[in-house]
Amino acid sequence: MKISLHNSPVICNAQTGESVLLACARAGFILSAPCGGRRRCGKCKVRLLDGRVGGDTPDSEGWVRACAAVPLTDITIDCGEITAAENGHAPTERAPAERRFAESARTGVALDIGTTTVSARLIDVDTALALDTISVLNDQRSFGADVMSRVSAAQKGKTAELFTLINRQTQRILELFQQRNGIQTIEHLAVSGNTVMLHLFLNVDPSGMGKLPFSPVFLAEKMLKGEVLALSVENITVLPSIAAFIGGDITAGLAALDIMNIPGPSLFIDIGTNGEMALVNRGNIICCSTAAGPAFEGAEISCGMGGVAGAISGVEWNGNSVSVTTIGNVPPVGICGSGLVDAVAVMLKQGIIDETGFMADSAKGFYPAPGIGVSAADIRQFQLAKSAILSGIKILCKNAGLHTADIRQVFVAGGFGFFINKQNAVTTGIFPPEFFDRLSVCGNLSLQGAAQCLVTENFLGTCRQIAAQCSVIDLAADPSFMDEFAQNMLFN
Repeated sequence: MKISLHNSPVICNAQTGESVLLACARAGFILSAPCGGRRRCGKCKVRLLDGRVGGDTPDSEGWVRACAAVPLTDITIDCGEITAAENGHAPTERAPAERRFAESARTGVALDIGTTTVSARLIDVDTALALDTISVLNDQRSFGADVMSRVSAAQKGKTAELFTLINRQTQRILELFQQRNGIQTIEHLAVSGNTVMLHLFLNVDPSGMGKLPFSPVFLAEKMLKGEVLALSVENITVLPSIAAFIGGDITAGLAALDIMNIPGPSLFIDIGTNGEMALVNRGNIICCSTAAGPAFEGAEISCGMGGVAGAISGVEWNGNSVSVTTIGNVPPVGICGSGLVDAVAVMLKQGIIDETGFMADSAKGFYPAPGIGVSAADIRQFQLAKSAILSGIKILCKNAGLHTADIRQVFVAGGFGFFINKQNAVTTGIFPPEFFDRLSVCGNLSLQGAAQCLVTENFLGTCRQIAAQCSVIDLAADPSFMDEFAQNMLFN
């Protein structure tokens, strides 16, 4: 059955019994499905304009869930406000024109594959200048918002499809860099990301990370020719990971900080769909990963979205009204993780929710912008995520024989960390109060580390050394973790 998109030349061919969601994904047109197509979140809805579907009944306006709807005839759909940028065909960032390079320059590309966002940076390898940057939503989001949804899809035989999505998206990014900067050849691609994303980038089945003992196929760095993956680069380096859920993004971030040469106990935290963290003290590195869930990246939040244009990234109370800041300074269309933190802080300060997270007027909710609300269910998701982060921090400190007050520097990385309001992060209990004056918001250190791999001699060796020195704490096996988790659900 053919699926036509309203006002677009894109046509998909759905296989027998295949949902609209998966058929569109195979054709490269990506619909977000934070719940992984489990028919729970309703965020993959499309409007049926022509034809018939089974599996879901169109509402009065023709909207159906793409994950449930199966074409019974040729159909035409409208995807609402989905933009080219959301489908990985256009950048959300670009470097200033004065940083563009001479045609004779040697170039490389740093690539950070996040579960939610794929970011890339074009680098002049002779001068180390960043020439151009692209950040788009990960095309694999049709298979779910979090890492375990992708692993679950792989366990169902979808590894090749997941690989095709990220491979095709990577090639589009490379071609876009080439086209708009006049590049003939890209010499080197350095790739960072969590362990599951790196497996899928290389078309390696990550299914072993979906069950005990959570076994990845590889952790060491990989070096190969671009032609092996049909990518238009000469050479590819994939940075080394530490464990199944502590990936090359953490290795890259620690190396980019030169963490081993920072005096005093230091804590590195990368907040995404997982909360990955490393505590460094006297030459020892203790790591853990906590299942924060996708709330901090906007998924499984009623009006949530990734950190792209139109996402509310900041919320403030101005005495008697609320004001918001959006990414790209465009009208708000949803709320991302940092905006959610600010919204929860406002709700606490105004007594809309109490210390338990209870919202007295749950039917009314809280609306930082027209049509964009934070519900009681969203607060619950936030509490689960923030408790996971704070509990991980406390367990790491306990295993290192330290108190949170002993940590001298705290480095917060990731797209979420780039926009975060430090005071509100403490107010809402993501971090303990003593961290406030010690927090450094570092942005995307995974991408920065991949970029340094292109230009810094022996950076890969430093990553390898860091990975070898890490010991990993299994939070689930710690007898005090559940007590910490329950206590840290509260807003103190």
